[in-house]
Amino acid sequence: MSTDPEEKTFLAASKAVLDESARDLEPEVATRLRQARYRALETKSKSLRWLVPASGFAAVSVAIFAAALWLFQPSRIVPVQSVEDLEILSSSENLELFDDLEFYHWLAEQNQG
Repeated sequence: MSTDPEEKTFLAASKAVLDESARDLEPEVATRLRQARYRALETKSKSLRWLVPASGFAAVSVAIFAAALWLFQPSRIVPVQSVEDLEILSSSENLELFDDLEFYHWLAEQNQG
């Protein structure tokens, strides 16, 4: 809060006037105001109750996703040297070819030499 003496004086005077007017309220009006305040606070607390489970679910989901990325990261990245290689790697056909990839590399080296 501000340390301005005039503002502190104004706030103290305002508080005194409001406290005095609250004491002068009829008991029925004070009761109705108190009940309305409790209803408003109860409604607010009910409307925010879903945030706790939702935020917990979000935190657990992020943790699971991060763990999955960390645990299941590819162990080896295959270098792509041409567009044809990229097409072969991205196709879903003939995946058995990649089981013997080292053999095919050796065979290509033998044909070049």
